[in-house]
Amino acid sequence: MLIKKEGFEIVYIWKNNLSKNGFGDVDAVVSIGGDGTALSASHYLEDKPLLAVNSNPEKSEGVLTTLNIDRLEEKLNKIKREGTKTEKLERIRVYINNEEIGISALNDIFIANEKAYLISKYKLKFNGHEEEQRSSGIIFSTGTGSTAWFKSAGGVPFSPQSRFIKLIVREPYFGKLKKFSIVRETVRENEEVEIEVLCPSVLAIDSIREFKLKEGDKIRVRISDKPLMRIV
Repeated sequence: MLIKKEGFEIVYIWKNNLSKNGFGDVDAVVSIGGDGTALSASHYLEDKPLLAVNSNPEKSEGVLTTLNIDRLEEKLNKIKREGTKTEKLERIRVYINNEEIGISALNDIFIANEKAYLISKYKLKFNGHEEEQRSSGIIFSTGTGSTAWFKSAGGVPFSPQSRFIKLIVREPYFGKLKKFSIVRETVRENEEVEIEVLCPSVLAIDSIREFKLKEGDKIRVRISDKPLMRIV
């Protein structure tokens, strides 16, 4: 009701009902909730800016939702006076068997055995090198996601505006005969990583959406050419 009171025409969409078709006639999207709600909205945005509002600052970390709900009225008035100012947050594009999956990751991509307690088996190809690896999975991170799971796995955080993504192989299994070299990599523009899974696996987008993979499926991962525009 607050948004309507400020003179904006509004359309409400529950986060589980989101689709790209739902944003055709809107000028901007406001997510009200926590970071998970903002991430869910971001998956379907290509050319619309996002205002991420934290509805419960006492319980939500608010890494993406940096605007607290009690400042929303003030922010809306400022947008009416001055328009929107945005920053770019880089994202990750994914293809499965040469088909783009249709949503971009704002934080990270995780690929691993569908059973977390079993070892992940796959072929990893990057910059002309190919390895058959064993590990507990692969994390691809943007700068936005680099302070979360990527950091916990031993990665070093970097800027959300960096025009590259980073790869980290989680707990690589170094046996007597295995010496992996593709373990921590920076994937820049016009580069991509190819993975062929050698066991039933799962691909997770921002720890929210999941795609089942069967043995032999091939995945390509690269930086997206459509960053998220977040209202600041």
